[in-house]
Amino acid sequence: MPDQAFFHALISATVFGILGIVLMLLGFKAFDLVTPKIDVQRELSERNNMAVAVVVAAVLISISIIVGRVVSA
Repeated sequence: MPDQAFFHALISATVFGILGIVLMLLGFKAFDLVTPKIDVQRELSERNNMAVAVVVAAVLISISIIVGRVVSA
């Protein structure tokens, strides 16, 4: 009986973890579509633009907070 509860919890954590990652990717793609004038990959890799890095980090943190609330509800 305890083994079944462990595996059920493990499967649930895996599924919700994958769902959270997918939702994070979708949120970042939505941010990328909303800001068409900013090429995030080029700004970060070629130009080392710290301002874009800070904005992207803030967006990812805020999306992760929202996704965490949605997945845990």
